[in-house]
Amino acid sequence: MDIGQSIHNSIQYIHSKYTEPITVTDIASEVYLSPSYFSFVFRAFTGYTVKNYLNRYRLHQCAIDLVESNKQLVEIAYTHGFSSQQSFTRSFSQLYGVTPAQFRLQRPTIDPFPEEKLLEKRRNPSMELKQTFENVNFIHKKSFYVVGMEVDIDYNDDNGTSPISNLWSMWNDKGFAEIIPNQVSKGMVYGITHSETADSKAKYFVGVEVNNPSNLPTELVGRKFEASEFAVFDTTLEVIWTGGFWRTFYSHWLQASGYALHDEQYRNTYATFCKYPAIEVYNKDFKDQYSKMQIYAPVVKKQA
Repeated sequence: MDIGQSIHNSIQYIHSKYTEPITVTDIASEVYLSPSYFSFVFRAFTGYTVKNYLNRYRLHQCAIDLVESNKQLVEIAYTHGFSSQQSFTRSFSQLYGVTPAQFRLQRPTIDPFPEEKLLEKRRNPSMELKQTFENVNFIHKKSFYVVGMEVDIDYNDDNGTSPISNLWSMWNDKGFAEIIPNQVSKGMVYGITHSETADSKAKYFVGVEVNNPSNLPTELVGRKFEASEFAVFDTTLEVIWTGGFWRTFYSHWLQASGYALHDEQYRNTYATFCKYPAIEVYNKDFKDQYSKMQIYAPVVKKQA
C-alpha cells in the first residue's frame, strides 16, 4: 500500500469512528504506520494535523445536526464525540464564530468538510513518475562537506523510516538552516541516505553543504562525501512516498540507461549498499509534497 492510499484509508477510518474517543495512535495502527510518521505525512497530504482534522469533522457533523434536527445541544455534543457540552460549545464557537445556539437560529449554508478536492489533491502519480524519468541530467560533483543532524534507520524495524520525519521536525523547529556558517548555497537543504549495509541499516542526514565544517553548533555533525557522478531527477515527495521512484530507478531506468551503481555487487532488491550518498535536494521555495525537488542518484558509466 502506498502512502497516499494509507492517508485515504485513515480518513475513511476517521469518518467511521469519529464518534468514539479515537487517538492518533489508533488511526496510525489502522494503516500500519508509526504515529510520528503517520502524523507527518497526514499533515503533508491534507494540510491538517490529525487531531485538527478529527475535530473539524466532528464539528461539521454537529453543524449539520444543528440545522437539520431538533436535538438538544448536549445530545449533539455527546453523539459526535465531544466529552462535554462545554468543550463542544468552545470548539464550535472558535471555528464558526458563533455559539451552537446562534448557529441554529441563523441556519447558514454549511460548507462541506472535507473540501471536495481534499482527497483529489494527489495528482496522477503515474504521470508524474513518467515525467520524472523523461528528463535526466548528469553532473560530476566533487567531494563535499555537509553539516547537520543524523539518525540511524533500520528498514527491517517496525518503525521503518519514522526517525527521518522526527529528524526533519527537529531540524525545522531549531532553525539550523538559518544559523549554520559557511553555506555553499543558502536555503538549499539536503536529505542524505548513506552508509547503507547489507543488513538493511543506514544513516539519514539532514543538513546543508558548507565550504568547511568549522565553528559548528554543538548539536550538529559534519560529514564529507566522496566525489561522484550523479544522475539528477526532478520529482516531488509525493512520487517518492508512493515508492514509485526508487522502484522504477532500480527495476527499469538503470537497465536502460547505460549507467550502473557504485558497488553494484552489494545491491539487494531495491536497496544499494555503498559509501556514495543518495541525496534529496530541497530549495528555498520547497513547501510541501507537491513542490519540485531533486534526487541525486550516484552512478557510474557502464564499461563498453
